[in-house]
Amino acid sequence: MKKTAVSLLALLAAGPLPLQAQDIALDEIVVSANLSETEASRTGATVEVVTADDLRSTGDLRFSDVLRRLPGVSVNTRGGMGSQTGIAIRGASQNYVGVLVDGIDVTDPTATQVAFDFGQLTTVDVSRLEVLKGSQSALYGSGAVGGVVTITTLRPTEEGTHQSVAAEIGSQNTVALSYGITHLSDDWEAALTLSHVQSDGFSNASESDGNTEADGYELDRLSFHVARTLQNGVRIGLNGFTEKSESEYDPGYYLPSSFLGRRLTFDEILASEVRLGDGESYDERLERSSTGLRAFAEFDTGPVSHSVSVTDFRTERTYFENEVGPDYLDYDIATGTYGTRIVQTENTYKGRRTGVNWQGGFDLAGGRMILGADWKNEDFDQRFDWDDLSADSSTTGVLGEFTRSLGDLDLTLSLRHEDHSTFGGFDSGRFALAYRLDEATILRAQAGTGYRAPSNYELFSDFGSADLDPEQSRNVDLGIEHAFAEGTSLRATAFFLEVEELIDFNPNAMGCAVGRGCYSQVPGTSRRSGLELSGTLALTETLGLAAAYTYTDSATNAATTWASVPRHLVAVELTSDLTPTLHGRIGLTTAMDRPDDFGTPVENYSLVDATLTKDLGAGREAYLRVENLFDEEYEQVPGYGTSGRAVFAGLRARF
Repeated sequence: MKKTAVSLLALLAAGPLPLQAQDIALDEIVVSANLSETEASRTGATVEVVTADDLRSTGDLRFSDVLRRLPGVSVNTRGGMGSQTGIAIRGASQNYVGVLVDGIDVTDPTATQVAFDFGQLTTVDVSRLEVLKGSQSALYGSGAVGGVVTITTLRPTEEGTHQSVAAEIGSQNTVALSYGITHLSDDWEAALTLSHVQSDGFSNASESDGNTEADGYELDRLSFHVARTLQNGVRIGLNGFTEKSESEYDPGYYLPSSFLGRRLTFDEILASEVRLGDGESYDERLERSSTGLRAFAEFDTGPVSHSVSVTDFRTERTYFENEVGPDYLDYDIATGTYGTRIVQTENTYKGRRTGVNWQGGFDLAGGRMILGADWKNEDFDQRFDWDDLSADSSTTGVLGEFTRSLGDLDLTLSLRHEDHSTFGGFDSGRFALAYRLDEATILRAQAGTGYRAPSNYELFSDFGSADLDPEQSRNVDLGIEHAFAEGTSLRATAFFLEVEELIDFNPNAMGCAVGRGCYSQVPGTSRRSGLELSGTLALTETLGLAAAYTYTDSATNAATTWASVPRHLVAVELTSDLTPTLHGRIGLTTAMDRPDDFGTPVENYSLVDATLTKDLGAGREAYLRVENLFDEEYEQVPGYGTSGRAVFAGLRARF
């Protein structure tokens, strides 16, 4: 592997370990930490915030590139844009992370384990990101064991009507175009974004194994938000999105496309079927679409403030693959041999999630009480050439949260009871406190229980079991945050998470629908613990350093990806106002002590990226972004490709 020319130790020696743009101002409002908007200094939970200004500073196109710089967040990407990408928060993998886009749960109900694929998401219409850490089932229900990612799309910030356009071109024939329009008046607000992204990409199978063909990606997306305040004070609104994408990918095993439609003997198939990396590959294709809608109303009845919403999320994936055809074991009289044909198959996954939510808040005993109730239904429909599967499940929840300030101490207690249509009821809770020692120092503590309900696939598929129980978790984190002089801060957080009844695929399990091999509970307890350090250092009035370090220790009883996160993660960023109109940044991310891949050691890697942004005046900006500046050869997931050095240039204008 090529070695990065930047010394990590030299960068870290410039100041204390720690994060910049993502560190939040103490009086900033966060929307995900409690059931109501809360000042950052008054929550015991750890929340990372990325603003629209932060996104413009880096110029990132892939959303996963934003996430990998945050403390406690690791990213696994299986190839280029559009390829499957999962994240872990403090080591808790993607199926333990809730994801909301404008209040819509976008985790995929058709997935083997319900999770969101970040490979399909760009930054084009994102205006704000919050990453809430720790067990949050008491607030968000099943699956929010490791944390919750909350994404907000374009919103109006200035009165009147304003428009924006952006264009980017770069390596791998990448093109990204977007148009946005916002409107804000006394009683109306609206926003709309249209975007198109396409790229020839690079091989999703590692080029170091001999795979050189590129896997392309194309995405079209529309997102919108509209809200109106009526004369009686009631606020109503509608937001949503629709997107459609097409991506190419490499199969784990393949038969040459020249075999399509031909009759083959079994000897020919066995002689020709090869794994990726044996020198030849071809593209299979994924067509994907998703749509989300959320209607909401906010109003008061006497002392109670109400919020009601209805959501609908639909997703569909169709895989076009080359496989052995259904005319299995046909007999050729002339040659006296058995054989089959290779055909292109279409495997389709359709899912839908509908939900209703009500919350009511009122003052009580010197604090604030919020009561709520919600219901959701998840269904999925899978159509294969060899089998079909349809199933659904529903969940009903009731919850309450009480917050109170006692001088410099802020307390939050949250409780939830949820009933699942298959396994019955489950209770979860969370306790959080924030104590301000002085104007510059905050102590934070959070303890909570959580759970993850088995997915419909884990329950009802041929590899599932209706006897599965929900996974149960316990989480504790303790932290301290101190602001020194303006622009300089330090934060440290210790965390602990344990899960019982972990669900994993057991290839040796007996009595399954397919005879052998299915999902089952893993006996014992699986644990994670670690430490996050993050902060900023103002070197001069125009030069700033930010860094984050995460140490994660894993202990598991399961042969699973539970333990597949690096022990050490580092992100360092240096920013500078080079001139009054020229801003520069250079960033380093490093993953060290990576877990073995089924006994094979996995190499560490370090990546450097840089961005220059030029203010052209009159609301116009130009930028240049270089990814993998030193052309590092590495793999995030063994066997999957990554990009070499890539250069992108863009223009943005607001008017």
